Amino acid sequence: MKGKKLAAGLVVTLAFSTVTPVFADSTIATKVVTMPSQAVVNPTETKAAISKEKAMEIAKEALKKHFNLTMDEKKYQSNIEYRKDWNNPELNVWAMYWNYNDPLEYISAGVTIDGNSGKILEMNKDGGKYGDQTQKKTLITREEAQEKAAAFIQKILPDVAKQIKLMPMYEDYGVIPYGNPGPIFYQFNYQRVVDDAKYDGNYVNVGIDGSTGEIRNFSYRWDDALQLPSKEGIIAVQEAAKLLRDKTKMELIYLPVRDEFNYQPIPKALKLAYRPNYDFANMVDAKTGKLIGWNGKEQDQQVQAASLTEKQISEIKKSAKPIVKQSQEITQERAKELALEIIKNEVGGDVRINNVNYVEGDGYWEAAGRKAWNIDFTVEKKTDPKADAKMGIMPFQNGRVMIDALTEEVLAFSNWQNDMIYGQPFEPVLTWEEAYNKAIDVVKKYQPDKIDQIKTDQIFIKYSEMIDGKEIPPMEYYFNFTRKVNGILYEDNQINISFNTKTGKLQNFSARWNEGLNFPAKDKAISLEAAKDKFFGINEVELAYLKYDVNNNYQNPKYDTRLIYRLMSLKPQYNLIDAVSGKFIDYNGKAMPEVSQSDFNEKIKGHWVEKQAKILAQQGIIDKDIFNPDQGISRLEAVKMLVKSKGMDYYYPLKEAARDVKYSDVSEENEDIRFIYMAVRHGIIENKEGKFNGNEVISRDELVVMLVKMLGYDGLAKASDVFQISFKDKENIKPDLLGYAAIAQGLKLVDGNGSFRPADQATMAETADMIYKALGYVNR
Repeated sequence: MKGKKLAAGLVVTLAFSTVTPVFADSTIATKVVTMPSQAVVNPTETKAAISKEKAMEIAKEALKKHFNLTMDEKKYQSNIEYRKDWNNPELNVWAMYWNYNDPLEYISAGVTIDGNSGKILEMNKDGGKYGDQTQKKTLITREEAQEKAAAFIQKILPDVAKQIKLMPMYEDYGVIPYGNPGPIFYQFNYQRVVDDAKYDGNYVNVGIDGSTGEIRNFSYRWDDALQLPSKEGIIAVQEAAKLLRDKTKMELIYLPVRDEFNYQPIPKALKLAYRPNYDFANMVDAKTGKLIGWNGKEQDQQVQAASLTEKQISEIKKSAKPIVKQSQEITQERAKELALEIIKNEVGGDVRINNVNYVEGDGYWEAAGRKAWNIDFTVEKKTDPKADAKMGIMPFQNGRVMIDALTEEVLAFSNWQNDMIYGQPFEPVLTWEEAYNKAIDVVKKYQPDKIDQIKTDQIFIKYSEMIDGKEIPPMEYYFNFTRKVNGILYEDNQINISFNTKTGKLQNFSARWNEGLNFPAKDKAISLEAAKDKFFGINEVELAYLKYDVNNNYQNPKYDTRLIYRLMSLKPQYNLIDAVSGKFIDYNGKAMPEVSQSDFNEKIKGHWVEKQAKILAQQGIIDKDIFNPDQGISRLEAVKMLVKSKGMDYYYPLKEAARDVKYSDVSEENEDIRFIYMAVRHGIIENKEGKFNGNEVISRDELVVMLVKMLGYDGLAKASDVFQISFKDKENIKPDLLGYAAIAQGLKLVDGNGSFRPADQATMAETADMIYKALGYVNR
């Protein structure tokens, strides 16, 4: 104890002896003590060793040194708070924020400092000019940005830099399929590595602005006195890989296929797909070989399960009355009558009907493809008004009921009870098993004919929260009964039910069910093992240290660390597999890119357009799957790149767009119709009768014309007499295109000292180069 007090005093003395920002010093551990797995608890300081004034001084010095920002209190609005660290509640921090706005520009900055040591844990800045419509251009590649990030870490955290490893960046993961011409913001995540195993609890993050090369944000967390379990006695990675493979279930589902930018209540098609399912426990304890979850517990310690037998399902099905679809909608009065009966059974009390609305389509989630009555109600509660007022509880509760206007089925019931105060302990009146049985009773009461078409198997992950030292049980029990067709899940249709655990009453019921859907047969689907092979082909098993809270108490955590094996995805976005083709697809059923960014980088390595192509690929402007730099570019691919560079209108109705396009070889069924329409809308191409001929390779002069039109200089280009050009072969340029060539030369999109070569085929490399140069002139 005496030694701890001396160390604490030394930290305080050092922190007050200088105003230089502290990032790394001799206290950072370069040696790790291994020990048997046990909780590591650091005492929480009740009073900051670093004063408020000192914290502000350190933060201002850091912003000046690293971001070249001078925090003038007369200019900036500022805020400072002393709180628990959101990343590590054992730690108390000073969090400081500055903000400046005027009619021309805005600037914001923030710094977070360890309240005990004065170390800077986080820094960030942002800023810009209002009214600046010109698009900033990305000037550096990811590799160049990575060098800047590594140099920054080496400068401010030299000891830490020796113990961290850059994590895979998954550049395909955030790329918008329709392009993002804005400047790239590069984010680099480094994690601590101990004896070749990751320790997720310690990390360094650095963000680089791709348009300026400047550091934009920084954060790190580091345990100085790290105690980790030894590797001695762990199982082999091959054994762990087998356990994880055996545990992973490939689940067959029906995926609704929709226009990703124009939501349709009823999907236009359904596709069979596989996805992985882990049932919560998705890691292997490296010492015991048992499967565990994120909280360090084994599955049988934390999961309850319940289901119905085939006999029980059959008995409920027999009790269901046939659904009769009437030729006309029921009246408003009939809907109110049915609703009042439901409210009386589920809630009781004095009911007041507030609104009765007739709805069709997707105005409500449950009404998709239906005609329905939605009834809003209020129930007066008979309780102690003084006690309610003291607790902040309103003397009434609201809710709604939805009734199918043709079948009188109950589609929804909500009872928004407000007698639950978050964080206050209470005694639940029912267990999860009892709630499950009540949920089945609700299905039997309101949708009995669906009982054999839903997944009745349910699992419950046991959990409770600790708040102010008191255990708080779950406030609701939720049940999700997913539709099954041919034994395959269709999650767009489901019955959801929840109960208030304090009152035991039904809180929410909703049934979304669409008829007339075309569900593909599963006879052409690849096997479960083939799907699993595909999934494990992009996943590796890694050894890591798992830091978890034994107490399940975010206010006062008690951390422990285990050695675990887990899957590390090489392509995190690749989770769905087309069950027929075996290819990875996205959540709209479209095929995922086959070529990764690293593969693409290798393909263009050493080419004169390498840098430009890398940046455009990272922005989603180049299609990595088809880009071949020296190959001619088709009209469609050039149009797609130009539209992505200018910007998409993601939400313009596609049907209306298709009707406006005059080209005879372009229709609504063409998946590229959106690009062609946007090219017309931006003025890049002319909407005219005839064929578009999208596969035809274009000439250099056609590319230049589209590029100049994309920049909005079409009108200026037509005044060709005012321009002078210096191309060696200017006599070969068509007279009506001289203005376009001159603008391209003036903006340095094309080298004016060489030949224009107007009739030559435009290559993909030339297109990428011109578009990259043009990005700095795009008016957004």
